[in-house]
Amino acid sequence: MPSPSMKDSFEQESLDPAEGITRRRKTRDEEDYRERCIDEFDMVILGEEKIHPADVLDNCAPEVAKRARADAFEQARSATEEIVCDQFPATIAIPFHRFLEGNPQPMRRLHHMRDTWEALIRFLSAVALSQAAKLDSIQTPLLLRQSESENSRECKMNDLYSDRLAIRIGIVEGLVKLAASNEKLPYFFSLIPEDIPSEMRRLNVVRNGFSHESAKSDVQAEKIIEEAYPVLREVLVDLREVRNIELFRVERIRPGSNGGSAEVEKFYGHAQSQRFTNWELDLAGCNTLTFAGDVDGLHRVLAKVDSSYIDLSPFMYSIVDSTGYRTRLLEFKQYKRGKWVLECVADSCTESFDGKAHKTLLSRFTTLTRDGSNNAQS
Repeated sequence: MPSPSMKDSFEQESLDPAEGITRRRKTRDEEDYRERCIDEFDMVILGEEKIHPADVLDNCAPEVAKRARADAFEQARSATEEIVCDQFPATIAIPFHRFLEGNPQPMRRLHHMRDTWEALIRFLSAVALSQAAKLDSIQTPLLLRQSESENSRECKMNDLYSDRLAIRIGIVEGLVKLAASNEKLPYFFSLIPEDIPSEMRRLNVVRNGFSHESAKSDVQAEKIIEEAYPVLREVLVDLREVRNIELFRVERIRPGSNGGSAEVEKFYGHAQSQRFTNWELDLAGCNTLTFAGDVDGLHRVLAKVDSSYIDLSPFMYSIVDSTGYRTRLLEFKQYKRGKWVLECVADSCTESFDGKAHKTLLSRFTTLTRDGSNNAQS
């Protein structure tokens, strides 16, 4: 049973976004609507004047414009659902597709919605940390907080392998703020609106409520989905450009004088069949992929972000099963009793590995933590 404080926070948490987020999303939806008008009608030309079709509808047919906006709103969300299922990194796409198209029992759907949410947080924190580790301009410890009411504190090394999602959200929030202070904002961080971590934290309180309470009835599960899914869906709309981040593992490298090429297996969408492709590499890319060898028998999972490659170990790995025809994606779940515990995205089972090799890989994040240089070697 949950503690009274946990239950109270669940019951009191509002599912309404903050005013600033609402304003930003209205602006986002209006931009989507105006783009759709251009796609359907093109600009209206009157003599030398060019008038946006949305403005024409607003002034000449306000009721039509109102219906068109509502239709554009729904189409954008339906399109986002398809984008997440078919184009998002597989760690998010697999549980989300199961939520939409899998077993219709409310309790099953509720669990798949929770799995989607957890996968999104783990993915963003892993990529954010790995991206930040490549920025020479970050030389001060990361500041994080676990709740809106908590003061920020310096990140410690053991925060990086905490199993608490609240800490992972705090890491994303802190890194988004750190990245914003850079003269050249890295591409990955440009995909994350600065207010999104607050939305993630708000929905996570709801997730804590239904994850820690006793088993619910189907009626209760349906009610939670009805209230919480629109919040999750809006976050996915906000983050829809995450589809441009490509997860992959290296099958083989073919070095060349100016770089070379790589055969890689890509992990995107809900389908779990193996999909290989060849990429041409420059010298820097070839070096990065060449040194991304296996760890403890596990293949490293990397992310192609814009034109650079980012190693996501020790937070994400892959392993080809005994048949050789299926690759299982493994996400970091927790560090416990010296074991690095990973969870399989496809079937939610966990596997444990000696934590030493994986924990050592955290050394590249030492500039982000207050005590990293000491703990990374412990």
